[in-house]
Amino acid sequence: MRALLLATLAACSGGGGGGAPTFDFGADGLLLRVGEPVHAPATTATGADFAVDPALPAGLQLDGATGAITGTPSAVTAGRDHVVTGRLGGLQVGTTVRIAVGPALPAEVSFLEPGFAVERVTTLALPPAKMALAPDGRVFVTELGSGVVRLIDATGALVPTPFVTVPVLTGSHRGLLGVALSPTFATDSRVFALACTPAGGGHPDRSVLYRWNDVGGVAQNQVVLLDDLPVSTLNNGGALCFDATGRLLVSIGDTENPTLAQSDGSFAGKILRLEPDDGSAAADNPTPGSRVFAKGLRNTFALTLDPVTSGLLLADNGPASDDELDLLQPGRNFEWGALPGADFGALTGTQLRRWPDVVVPTGLAFRDAADALDWPSAHERSLYLTFYDDEIVQRFELSGSQRTDIDREVEFLRFVPNGTANKPLDIQRGPDGRLWILTFTAIYRVDRIR
Repeated sequence: MRALLLATLAACSGGGGGGAPTFDFGADGLLLRVGEPVHAPATTATGADFAVDPALPAGLQLDGATGAITGTPSAVTAGRDHVVTGRLGGLQVGTTVRIAVGPALPAEVSFLEPGFAVERVTTLALPPAKMALAPDGRVFVTELGSGVVRLIDATGALVPTPFVTVPVLTGSHRGLLGVALSPTFATDSRVFALACTPAGGGHPDRSVLYRWNDVGGVAQNQVVLLDDLPVSTLNNGGALCFDATGRLLVSIGDTENPTLAQSDGSFAGKILRLEPDDGSAAADNPTPGSRVFAKGLRNTFALTLDPVTSGLLLADNGPASDDELDLLQPGRNFEWGALPGADFGALTGTQLRRWPDVVVPTGLAFRDAADALDWPSAHERSLYLTFYDDEIVQRFELSGSQRTDIDREVEFLRFVPNGTANKPLDIQRGPDGRLWILTFTAIYRVDRIR
């Protein structure tokens, strides 16, 4: 059961004609959610007399004979210590249990790991693609088909005025795709986005990498960092991420032509690594003067930086199976589009996980021990992945010097299937360590109940 109270009572040997009751409410106490019943196992002790002070949160009761706390919480309650005392055979013992009640799960969520709460921050009118979180609490969201970058303010309200609008091709995998904020956004206010753009001004249909400055919530100083990038109806990539050195990484899909992923004459099927000032190749890229950082990819829709190791991970989508989680390293070839029998030796990309069934990984996010929230220690070494097909957020517990060994995989959150409405598109760690999840219709925020 999702909210299971472990309370036990046993008769221990002792003087005074009986034993003292013992009980255990767990190291974290009780972190509950409104509307979810609490069940405790029965105990074998008889003749006990239990009491609690102060009174339990609304909807909960203490069994005076067993010391079990049962019921269904009916109201959100901040964490508070409750002293449970028990008498048996003339002896008395007490323990303190902290109880907190978080809000009920939204209707769109069917499961969330116990001890956590999720809230819908805002509802979106048009389908998005990606989001980026600013240090001041605002969220930048790209609308796939409209070409609009939207702003959600720190209260969760949609800002009526668009941040910016760019012309976009629409349909399938085309539109306004990834968005990223400069690591020094608080001082330089830079916003980056990739768009599939229609022909015009002497250019054919193509993808364009833009940069703006955020001035009072409106884009100023538009710069085209890269133009004439490959584009097609499907497989346009679009993930943006900054590495630990401040260089910008951009994924470009194979644009429905696997052979291009191996071609040095095309950016298709590649991860590019750029200087954010002018879009030029990062000086320490594998090949001097080339923007290509890695190749042999089909359709990478998620990139993330590990804040502990400074390593980079990517999620690449396979054709009808073989979605991958990969370690992104300079000069590596991930083999998509390669001829049968091709051997890239030490330059072969490092694969951490391959799914034989289609999961469609769309988002990646880390948490780390520096986050100022009291999440369980296992979460300090966890990677979170959004799976489009299954409408879930999966959690990987990692270890190893590069945090690339997957020790455990658990389901963290599950959305209710509803067409495309609740399919997750992105996940990000907020400035304070909470997790934000983007679906086609809303933005959600996950935190520990406390």
